[in-house]
Amino acid sequence: MSNSINSIVRPKAVSIPKLIGFIVFFLLSYSASSQDGSKIFTSVEPFEPAKTGNFSAVVDNLNFFKNNEYKSEYVVGYTLSGAWIRPKLLYYPDKNLRLELGAQVLTYSGREDYEVHPWFSVLYKPVKGLSFRMGNLDQDCNHGIADPVMDSEHFFKEKPEAGIQAKYNSLRVNTDFWIDWQKVIFKGDPFKERFVFGTVASFTLFQTDQLKLTFPLVFNGVHEGGEIDSAPGLAETHIVVSEGLKYEYKTGGPLIKSGRLEFSFLQSTYPQSKTALPGKSGLAFYIQTAMNTDWGSFGTGFWQGNRFYTPLGNPIFQNGAKGQSEATSLNRFWVFSYRYDHKIFDQSKFGFTSDMFYNPVTQKLSNSAALYLMVNLSVIFRKTGI
Repeated sequence: MSNSINSIVRPKAVSIPKLIGFIVFFLLSYSASSQDGSKIFTSVEPFEPAKTGNFSAVVDNLNFFKNNEYKSEYVVGYTLSGAWIRPKLLYYPDKNLRLELGAQVLTYSGREDYEVHPWFSVLYKPVKGLSFRMGNLDQDCNHGIADPVMDSEHFFKEKPEAGIQAKYNSLRVNTDFWIDWQKVIFKGDPFKERFVFGTVASFTLFQTDQLKLTFPLVFNGVHEGGEIDSAPGLAETHIVVSEGLKYEYKTGGPLIKSGRLEFSFLQSTYPQSKTALPGKSGLAFYIQTAMNTDWGSFGTGFWQGNRFYTPLGNPIFQNGAKGQSEATSLNRFWVFSYRYDHKIFDQSKFGFTSDMFYNPVTQKLSNSAALYLMVNLSVIFRKTGI
């Protein structure tokens, strides 16, 4: 491995006929979207105006075991095994307002230390389809963002998101805007402020009982900087924009229940000279299809990134890594996926995921597999009669 921060691994060329063959094979195969695995992460309770005047005791819990075996010059494999538990109190002082107060404890298997984070959230729903949240945020389903842009592992290895959030849902438009303010600064602080921001939107172009065509749009990034701190260095901002088309269908058949075909085009910008990648921008495209059955979802996807990089995304999809001396100008691989989740009771489920990443240029196979058990309990312990 080179010691130079500008060392670029140049992939060997792949013939056009082989590439066309791969794409034809992909389009004819049955598969499931690689971002479906994030759907198991649903810990925010539904808003229930009928509970006005009631207190509820709630316990959210996620148990996980995930093993990543990555074959890359700049990505290392690792295993995460642990759990977090989030006890909290919910109160509806009004049919449009909910207060949440509690804490989240994160622990990893085999370690004596643990992390405790306070939890406080105010959720306001003034009209149907529109909600505002301040304090801790709703990051269920990874905000609907695919792993290349924002890794779903943040859900169980980072502190809970906190800041501001607005969501709007209607028949034709669904949006999620949020700012996760991870580090606040005061004058003279020796560190930079840091916040993650995002806007996710989905516009329905055509819909019937069996078919749906949507235009998904993602604007996501992270900023580190500030004007009143004493930390050295310039401000840094990473941004990813993703747009595309998603076609979903229902078959009603005894074997294949539903499926989808999705294409995404992504652009990333990042500070120059922070990775081994030259320049300060990159491109990528991602093709995915979907087939869902009673036995889970089976999948294939094709990813190609050209100098693409974001520190928030799954590292296997990036063309480089911050502080690493190696990078690749072209990162191309096939994704083969399997997803299974079993509902135990409302908002509680057991899940298994498996992903294989095959790089046809380097002929290396990386894989990732995980088990999840998510339990959410809610009990009303006081009723005021309102």
